Amino acid sequence: MKKIIFMIIFILVPITIATPEPRKSLKYKRDLIRYSRITWGMNAPVALFASQIQQESSWDYLAKSPYADGLTQFTPSTASWLKEIYPELSNGNVYNPIWAIHAMLLYDQWLDKEIKAKDECNQWAMILSSYNGGLTWLKKDISLTSSMGKNPKIWWDNVEHYSSRANWAMKENRSYSKKILLNHQPIYSSWGRAVTC
Repeated sequence: MKKIIFMIIFILVPITIATPEPRKSLKYKRDLIRYSRITWGMNAPVALFASQIQQESSWDYLAKSPYADGLTQFTPSTASWLKEIYPELSNGNVYNPIWAIHAMLLYDQWLDKEIKAKDECNQWAMILSSYNGGLTWLKKDISLTSSMGKNPKIWWDNVEHYSSRANWAMKENRSYSKKILLNHQPIYSSWGRAVTC
């Protein structure tokens, strides 16, 4: 009888199996947590930053794409610009994973100061959209959203639906924020705070 009850409970109770963080990520965990807290404070959204790296390169510090390179996938022009405005980045390069982590955190922080959204979730969706496609494009998208009578301070169901980018670029850009905020963060929940959406 006990076996039958146990089997019924086992069948009826859903078992949630957490996806473990990728093995490659573990060698960067301490550095990401440390630099996140140095740059953003003790309440830094470390799970989000880990998710961002997951989306950018799948933790491959030698990753190459048509336009960007390294762990956090910087274009040559953005990497050069970051070296100019942040002296602490002047001697690094995109293939140095510690430099890449630090550069991503500083760039995210710079974008955070440039963007004003309704709340933290919408703010991060816009920051991530800008990281992926550029702040100039986000500003164009915000302007278009406003001209359509929608709220330019809300990403979800507002700014996310309006852009004059090529269809492929819009699709890639919009999925970028979603994957990081909604799909990847639970994988890194043990690393630190996540942004709730």
